Amino acid sequence: MARGQSLSATIAELTIRGLSELDEPVSIEVDSRSGFPVLSLGQRITDEDVASALDDM
Repeated sequence: MARGQSLSATIAELTIRGLSELDEPVSIEVDSRSGFPVLSLGQRITDEDVASALDDM
């Protein structure tokens, strides 16, 4: 089934559909620098958050 959109846009759309089940505000935007779709889940994740999560593994 051809939808006339890029693979990354399709993945972002399907991800948003799944995340919408969480009852959290979700939006999709296009990054002005890269042009890639960006998901917003209401909480920014920093490099420090990622490092902390990796340390917990």
